[in-house]
Amino acid sequence: MTYRAALIGCGKIGTEFADDPRIKGVYTHAGAYVACRKTELVAVCDTDPAKAARCGKRWEVPAVYTDVAHLLAEQSPDIVSICTPDATHADILLAILQTTGVRAVLAEKPLALEVHQAENLVRLAQERDVLLAVNYSRRYSKGHSRIRQVIRSGGIGDIQKISGLYTKGVLHNGSHWFDLARWLIGEVRKVQGLNAGREPGADPTLDAWLMFDNGTTGFLQGCRAEAFSVFEMDIVGTQGRVRLVDSGHRIELFRVTESPYYSGYSSLHKSHEQDGVLDNTLLHAVEDLVSCLEQGGQPRCSGMDGLAALRIASAVVSSAQDGVQIDL
Repeated sequence: MTYRAALIGCGKIGTEFADDPRIKGVYTHAGAYVACRKTELVAVCDTDPAKAARCGKRWEVPAVYTDVAHLLAEQSPDIVSICTPDATHADILLAILQTTGVRAVLAEKPLALEVHQAENLVRLAQERDVLLAVNYSRRYSKGHSRIRQVIRSGGIGDIQKISGLYTKGVLHNGSHWFDLARWLIGEVRKVQGLNAGREPGADPTLDAWLMFDNGTTGFLQGCRAEAFSVFEMDIVGTQGRVRLVDSGHRIELFRVTESPYYSGYSSLHKSHEQDGVLDNTLLHAVEDLVSCLEQGGQPRCSGMDGLAALRIASAVVSSAQDGVQIDL
């Protein structure tokens, strides 16, 4: 069976990254549907007519729209991708879930801007029997999956600390980091948001302290996006260390060895490094969604996962505003 797919939002992650000569592999939703042998991109939509037209021409899709409702009514897609600005995600997802015939949705993060919106949407998807996936892309990286196995099997020992850097909003990119931390380490129990008022807007780039269910504590620091883009995670165990750098494109694994500098001391030595681990993650996300449609089960990053990441990010914002720790 071939599944009919529709793209809503013809910006960078929807289509435009496919024309960036520096990007390797399948890095857009449109490209993923074209590359996947079990999907066909049948319609694209953007409120900017020029963007929609360019996307349709780029992927040879004649059905081009500027209105979501018209696309859903006329094309009856099986799968829909949401690649629009964050503030529009909830309303568009609601419209999709109210459309008969849609079987799966692949949404960009965050699922919504408010936790109660996301809760209602996840519940509605379950009631309508629609598979809901959120593109926290590192879950779909084979390299990150291997590192998860290393960590979860005790390969770097007991986790001592986790830290990281990010830019562009605690809901937007911060939720990426929180989802990755949940997936690699476990559930977050408490948060403390810091630096409220450092920047204006509904999605500030805050610092955050976290405590996990296993007692591990961590710290995420926000940086200024106008200076540079950064996304890093550093996980330190008793027997090793994992560093995710260059936005997660490179993974470094360290093991504890005898110090080459001091007798009787141990130190960390880099034992493995892998580049390009985010290549084709969107293709893997679409393939995972198709597999769930055909064989059952939940996506590797489900609506519930998206909701959990949003709850953490929202709690960080509330904590920073009120100056208190928040239990999750």
